[in-house]
Amino acid sequence: MDKTSIISKIFLAFLVAALICVPVTAHEASVSDVAADIVEDSQILIALCTEIHDQTEYIADDESLDAELCELAESIHLFSHELESVADDVLLHAQKLQTLVNADSGNSAAVGKEIEAVNEHSEKFIAMLGTKHDDIHDLVFNAPESHEEYADATHDAAHAAGDAAKRIMANSKELQGMLASGGAPSSPSQNPGVTAADITAELAEITEESDKLFNSAESILLDTKAIVKDESVDQDIRDLAKTIHLVSHELEDIAKTLQEDSAKLGTLAADPVANKNAMKSTIVTMKESSAEYSAKLGSQHDNIHQLVKVAPESREDNADGVHDACHAAKKGADNLVGHLNSLDSALDAPASGNPGSSMPAPGFGVLAAICGLFGTVAYIGRRE
Repeated sequence: MDKTSIISKIFLAFLVAALICVPVTAHEASVSDVAADIVEDSQILIALCTEIHDQTEYIADDESLDAELCELAESIHLFSHELESVADDVLLHAQKLQTLVNADSGNSAAVGKEIEAVNEHSEKFIAMLGTKHDDIHDLVFNAPESHEEYADATHDAAHAAGDAAKRIMANSKELQGMLASGGAPSSPSQNPGVTAADITAELAEITEESDKLFNSAESILLDTKAIVKDESVDQDIRDLAKTIHLVSHELEDIAKTLQEDSAKLGTLAADPVANKNAMKSTIVTMKESSAEYSAKLGSQHDNIHQLVKVAPESREDNADGVHDACHAAKKGADNLVGHLNSLDSALDAPASGNPGSSMPAPGFGVLAAICGLFGTVAYIGRRE
């Protein structure tokens, strides 16, 4: 074996060792990242206002449609201008906030003022959007098939805008907390007090159950919509389905929040010891959301069973689908709370020396590197 070949293979051995030593660290959002997220969602807010504006215009300007429907679309269309004006204010203050944060001026009073302004306008946006909730749903129910896609797009944009405004407020709150604690994300703790395997398992279950709750809500929404839109069905039955349908939108919104909080838990779990309090706080919030979901679902228990009894044969499958999704959601909400309680207990678990503990023993990477180095050299020697 020539000298060049020996040197190349020794270099390869050192490369393997170096790769073994490279620590794998989870990304933690910085103050700048959170500020950037607020700006991005503010821009999304404006885009969604434009979407509501454009989609309602397609209905409002069509003279072939019923005059009342056109007027309803026009009222939402005009309202979108007011919404966009508030969204512009949110973006203005979000950009000022980002500039202050990135400049690291240390002017906490100015930063605090901009955070308050962002929250104030976001809260106003959500409240304003809520005043058009019924009108938007009426538009969806009454739009003819030829204009159904415009009404549905208006509805989807309105819900997405509400979600974006809520994210802005949540990120503003998070940013406030980060700045109060010095603005730097905590470094990973070396305390192996939390069993990572248990936490990972519970997080997977929490994510799955949150997704199931959303899917159940969506299933109820679609099946009731099918009954409501069927003009061959008795009006009383359609009205009953509409009542359940409107609640399904609220269930879907709660489930979306649970999915977002579930994802947040996953991020925090990168360092469960340092983020223990934040995780516990999120668990409490999710349990409250789950309780709200169950309460709203329970409020429609009698209506859902009545729908199953009175639905005509042509819509029997839809009514049964609503009923089955309701029971699946009830079970899912209970399961979610159970896994949230288990995660809460896992965070309080004593130190564990099991392989599932959250951090490897100090020096393990170096030992592995040395073993890797000698193993590779020995392997090369035997090959030659």
